[in-house]
Amino acid sequence: MDAQPRARYLRGGDVSAIAVVSTSAVAPADRLALWGNFVGRHIGHLQSDTFGDRHFDGRLELGDIGGLKLCRIIASRHRVVRTPNQILRDDRGYVKIVAQIEGAGRFEQASRKLVLTPGEWSMYDTTRTYTVSNPEPINQLALLLPRERLTRLGLNMEQLAVQRFSGKHGVGRLVYDLLSSAFAELPVLAGPRGGEEFADTMANLVRLAVLDQMGVQSDAGIRETTRDRVKAFIHANLQDPLLSLDRVAAAVGCSKRNLHKMFALEDETLNTHIWNCRLDRIRHDLANPALLQQSITEIAFAWGFNSSTHFSRSFRERYGVAPRAYRTMVHRDGAYWAVANKTPV
Repeated sequence: MDAQPRARYLRGGDVSAIAVVSTSAVAPADRLALWGNFVGRHIGHLQSDTFGDRHFDGRLELGDIGGLKLCRIIASRHRVVRTPNQILRDDRGYVKIVAQIEGAGRFEQASRKLVLTPGEWSMYDTTRTYTVSNPEPINQLALLLPRERLTRLGLNMEQLAVQRFSGKHGVGRLVYDLLSSAFAELPVLAGPRGGEEFADTMANLVRLAVLDQMGVQSDAGIRETTRDRVKAFIHANLQDPLLSLDRVAAAVGCSKRNLHKMFALEDETLNTHIWNCRLDRIRHDLANPALLQQSITEIAFAWGFNSSTHFSRSFRERYGVAPRAYRTMVHRDGAYWAVANKTPV
């Protein structure tokens, strides 16, 4: 029998172009093998076992961010091993960053062993052998980041693999939160440019988390960390119409004066950054065929605007076209959807 795991693809709403694969509709005797085949094709070749259990359940949500693989793994207890032969067959040169959401996982690589619990994250090198044992049901988020993204920032993966990072405080929390929120941001991140920006942001946050954990941060690093915290908070709260300079300052523990100074080095003020980010989200939603039943006003108000006049004027100033005309133009040619967010209109 040449069965394959059943995948369905979702678009619109909170997710975009996610393959959802579940073993629930597959015969129990075939589940682990079919799961392994799908994971091997899309994430990397691995050996899998269930500690002798006869029953296995698994669900994998696989998203694409400009060529980067982001996945959520929800599965009953199992173990995976990456062997030298599998590396020879499939050396994609990735670092896998894993955030533990539920359950506990044991990671082993290069004589290092680590048990990861909820609220923590770690990373390991897929170009080297490793073992991940999940002795209980788990929920994990994983990102496959090109190895060279980290090595060119001066990070030594031999030293950093299978190290514990907290996702509850410090810069480590930004890495954890970015992984956790990335699924909701897939409609915005999708596309080559989004993938590049996401990869750069994640690589820099990992570097800062390493420096933070080592207690080595320059003044420039501290400013960069604060700026990333500010932008992360803004992006997570764009739908709040009350989002303001005061709220951002209180949330990140930074004075309004320092926030102004921080954004003086950028091409826009903090308030302009908030409104431009909202407009970018709205522009994407207007181009999304899954949201055609929503009115332009509903979409604009969902992203924090509370005045149709203010929104229409701001949209025209940023993109050179009225919102309704933009939506009509995009959907007149279905092929335009593929490039709607790559270049300004």
